[in-house]
Amino acid sequence: MKRKFTLVALLLPTATFAQSSTSSKLFYSLMGFGIVILVFLVLREVVMWYWKVNTIIDNQVKLIRTQQETNNLLTEQITLMKGYYQPDSINSPERTPTKEE
Repeated sequence: MKRKFTLVALLLPTATFAQSSTSSKLFYSLMGFGIVILVFLVLREVVMWYWKVNTIIDNQVKLIRTQQETNNLLTEQITLMKGYYQPDSINSPERTPTKEE
């Protein structure tokens, strides 16, 4: 079916061009080509709606935005943790807190 539609879409402007008079060959060729493009655009929107491609793309954009926000928050947390835990204080023994403290 798809192959037949493609063949018809390709041959429609040619058939229109061959059957018209000399003065209107260009006009009918452009009309046929314009109709083919219009049908393609309409069918493309129907396919996108049926398979919910636009919804999937919107969801992916939301996921990417959320992932970027999470990455920014994690980077911020890491920088705060680096300031709190100094590398030399982790390895060096410190006095242990007593019950009085």
